[in-house]
Amino acid sequence: MVSIRLLAQADINFVTESVQRARWGYTKRDVERCWQYEPEGCFIAEINHQPIGHVFSVNYGKMGWIGLLIVKEEHRNRGVGTVLTKIAIQYLRKKGVETIRLEAVEKAVPLYKRLGFVKEFDSLRFSRPLKQGESFKLSGQKIKVERIKEEDLETITKFDSKYFGVKRPQVLQSLYRDSPQNCFGVKEKQETIGYIMSRPIPNIHRIGPWICAEEEPEAASNLLITCINAIEEKETELKIGMPAPNTKGTKLMAKLGFKLIGKSIRMVWGKHKHKGNIKGIYGIAGPEKG
Repeated sequence: MVSIRLLAQADINFVTESVQRARWGYTKRDVERCWQYEPEGCFIAEINHQPIGHVFSVNYGKMGWIGLLIVKEEHRNRGVGTVLTKIAIQYLRKKGVETIRLEAVEKAVPLYKRLGFVKEFDSLRFSRPLKQGESFKLSGQKIKVERIKEEDLETITKFDSKYFGVKRPQVLQSLYRDSPQNCFGVKEKQETIGYIMSRPIPNIHRIGPWICAEEEPEAASNLLITCINAIEEKETELKIGMPAPNTKGTKLMAKLGFKLIGKSIRMVWGKHKHKGNIKGIYGIAGPEKG
């Protein structure tokens, strides 16, 4: 019989092995960070005290997010994923969340539809190899890109909420503190008009969140180029997740030699609110947290 319990620190290795087996590109630190966002909202499924699956959720106030749902292959198609998702939904609802979002791989869409999720849009995945010594030229000189400082995070969080839909300080602070040398911002008249964060994992440099004012595509381009040029790894694979409705972003991907390698489906449950402005989102923080 399947039982559900809270995920604990001791389970981090199990989850890390699970997501790496699925080739989702997460490190142990990535998993640990997701757990630290919402330790009361992450769950383990067990049979005879042996873990067989997991799901994570994060509460952003009126909007919540569900991700990292995986069930061991030999236990799939038995309703375990449904039970885990229901538990995550119940947790978020008790926290006052009225809108829940997630990004589903194609084969998981029927499961989420049965639970009341509906499609919002496609979420694209882009990739590009970065070779040793390769760099890019900025598209303009008027836009000054600078490294983010700790004291900038409050204003960046406020700016970010206009595009993401709600405030998410715990995510932005954690990503920044893990890799401050890879975080950049742009201001105009002392007001933030864009920022980008990225982090290295073995053989990959994952870019996102990357948010910029919709009317400032040149700033978005210069943020990305500055971020890429600052990467210390000699050779790596650049990866970016981008909402398909951001057509300026998809055109920039093509211009800079990124290739479309796949997609997931952005889905929503509950009230269709807290949408933010998708056209200003050039890179998501991750399918497990938006």
